[in-house]
Amino acid sequence: MIVFFIVLIILFLISLVFLMLCLSNLEIEINKLYFDSNNKKHKKLKKYLFYIRLKLFDKIPWLKVKIDREKIIKIKNSKLFKSKMLQKLNKVNNIKEIILKNKKEIFNINNLKELNIKLKQLDLDMKISVLDNIITSFSVALIASLISIIMAKTATKYCTNKYRYIITPIYEYKPILKVKLNCIIDLKIVHIMNIIYILVKKRSVEYDERTSNRRAYVCSHD
Repeated sequence: MIVFFIVLIILFLISLVFLMLCLSNLEIEINKLYFDSNNKKHKKLKKYLFYIRLKLFDKIPWLKVKIDREKIIKIKNSKLFKSKMLQKLNKVNNIKEIILKNKKEIFNINNLKELNIKLKQLDLDMKISVLDNIITSFSVALIASLISIIMAKTATKYCTNKYRYIITPIYEYKPILKVKLNCIIDLKIVHIMNIIYILVKKRSVEYDERTSNRRAYVCSHD
């Protein structure tokens, strides 16, 4: 009887967490990100601070994770990471291969639209140089146009205090990219679940079709 109640409580907690996830928004805050291509490889990304929050009804935070450079360095240098996590690099590589194989599906425009991503805040200062001055000017105009299109589709309520971006050309004959970024991105967990379900279902259908085709040729020698 006690085991039954324990199982019941566990199922209730799992159901509660699942319900909370379905009713929650994922909020990703990128704060004080600074990238400079002129720096050495391991110092190109000088600063970054990420906050990942789950907010019930987009109002009540119930989970918050902070990620910064110091924390990542500590994790990398920890004995646990070196002894355990490095052993799983093959799995990570497998995940990368899966993403590369299915990148067309993952980054499909329709799927991205289904996510209904909202941009709550943007503060971007970008300086860019390409090998040619004309191409640099064209690149600046193109990037500015793309950002304005993205903002038109994703910005919640336009306000000059919340949305600001400056793209500055650097006329030097070498590739340079300097980025300072603060932004807040918001999307509903239920939309993420829906996209994952669609992708998994599509993959399973394709797998079933391949296996059924193989079965059709099993007796082809008879």
